[in-house]
Amino acid sequence: MADAKVQLPKGNTCFSWSRLLLSASLPLVLGVFTIIFTMQQNSISNENRVQDRLHAIELRQQLIYDTYINDISKLLLRASFNRSDRQQLNYIGFKTVDVLQHLTSIQKRDIIFFLYNHELNRKNKSENQRVLLNGADLTDVHFIRSTSMNCDLHNVYLPSILAKNIIFDGCDLSGAVFDNAWMVGAKFIGSLMDSSEFYKANLTEATFHGGNINRINFSHSSLVNSKFSGLAPSQADFTNADLLYSDLTNRGLLTSKTLINTRFPNGSFSAVDSSQLIIDGGAESSVSFMFWFCK
Repeated sequence: MADAKVQLPKGNTCFSWSRLLLSASLPLVLGVFTIIFTMQQNSISNENRVQDRLHAIELRQQLIYDTYINDISKLLLRASFNRSDRQQLNYIGFKTVDVLQHLTSIQKRDIIFFLYNHELNRKNKSENQRVLLNGADLTDVHFIRSTSMNCDLHNVYLPSILAKNIIFDGCDLSGAVFDNAWMVGAKFIGSLMDSSEFYKANLTEATFHGGNINRINFSHSSLVNSKFSGLAPSQADFTNADLLYSDLTNRGLLTSKTLINTRFPNGSFSAVDSSQLIIDGGAESSVSFMFWFCK
């Protein structure tokens, strides 16, 4: 007699397969969960490390700033401090230039105000009483007048600074000195700038908007792609200045005091003073040429 084959009910077969699949999927689900959890933990740990590092940098910057203010304040209060002592002023200058490269833009701004309020960087002081800040990094520093902060920098003395994208908004910069300064992308907004000096300054792509820009010395400066927003510099000195692609108009330039060896926005030149050219065999001194700006 043949053995009868035992057949399981279809419902039991499906249940068995379901149990098998469930048993196999549990480790997979746990593995995926473990991977995701580990990645999340690593991300949180990395973010915490970044925040800790940023916090440490902020603490270090604040310590450098506080130490500088305390040290210079103590020096100024000493009975032996002499405002005409070049050695002491050089010490303040060197220390300031070194400290500025480690600070935030706000702290840099406050240090400039600190020196200004103690009359250490003013043009109206004698040359022997000025702190020199050649090479000082004032990149992206914003000087903005507000209800909580005055922005009086009348006669501020800041030649040869590195100040890309610096902003002066609503400030008094009358008589300010920025000779030989690197001020690419600088913005002067609604500021008083009567008799300011930018001799040999790099003002490429600078913006002058509103305010007063009378009697400014732009001689030997680069004003390529600069924007004057319709302002007409009155009695400005543009000797040897480069105004290529600036938005100054013919009318605006005609109000200027000096236009000698000046390159106009369209690439033409003003009257060329051959006496300022390098004489090589005397050829230049015998040639006179003039290009008039037309726009």
